[in-house]
Amino acid sequence: MKVVIAGGSGLIGTALRRALSAAGHEVVILTRTEGPATSSPGVRAVTWDPPHRGDWVGEIADAAAVINLAGASIGHWPWTSRRKQVLRDSRLAATSALIEALTALPEGARPGVLLNASGTDVYEGRDETPAGEDTPTARSFLARLCLDWEAEAARAEGLGVRVVLLRTSSVIARDAPYLRVVSLPYRLLVGGRIGSGRQWVSWVDLADAVGLYLFALETESIDGPLNVSAPDPRSQVAYARALAAALHRPGRFWTPGWMVRLLLRDQATLALGSRRVWPAKALAAGYVFQRPRLEEALESALKGFG
Repeated sequence: MKVVIAGGSGLIGTALRRALSAAGHEVVILTRTEGPATSSPGVRAVTWDPPHRGDWVGEIADAAAVINLAGASIGHWPWTSRRKQVLRDSRLAATSALIEALTALPEGARPGVLLNASGTDVYEGRDETPAGEDTPTARSFLARLCLDWEAEAARAEGLGVRVVLLRTSSVIARDAPYLRVVSLPYRLLVGGRIGSGRQWVSWVDLADAVGLYLFALETESIDGPLNVSAPDPRSQVAYARALAAALHRPGRFWTPGWMVRLLLRDQATLALGSRRVWPAKALAAGYVFQRPRLEEALESALKGFG
């Protein structure tokens, strides 16, 4: 099976292309810059520059699936008005280019499925009960960004393409940018609770992030939103304890919420926002998590760190 991945040089994209290649699939990465990040056995890199057309359009014509991971990192600081526009444009322009390419293809030449990345920020603050895929969405900047991104991808449904919107939590992996940032205070012996500590933190191990993408790829009954999140959301204070234990460091310090807001402004939502996410659809479809518990995921990712 031929799979085209747009934006395949990031954490999930790299792990996903390796898994697909190891399973014997042909993998084509659509990338703005070719290099070591996109070159590996069984993988081809093709330059693209959305919204401009190019050779990449022909790669989609005979693909079985398209996976869209393209989008600028939300972790880049600070969130100026210009940066917010970059976050939006990088997602919508790439997705729109893919949809236009699909539209131009004859019906029989279109891929059967489009897997489109999204985020669990759509559930921010909706945490009275664990948020499944049918939970009403929030209205924050990140929630609107995700929903607009999803709406653009969902246009492919009208073309006869199955669309899955993978709402992904913070990924736990040894090289995950999020984990590097949140673990740094513990290595400096000043880690601990952030804000009230009552905000919910949802997460997913990299092995399960990849596993759920592959599960969505292969399971034809799955469409629409799919929560890529472990069935173990924690309060921030409980997450802090688990992280301290995995790093063998104390976690007694407290960072006041006002200090986080003063430093990060709107971006403080990444640390103080509450996301209590439940993978309802994945569990109902029979997906078995490889690392369903936070302690196990952290210990695996941080083994040998000190």
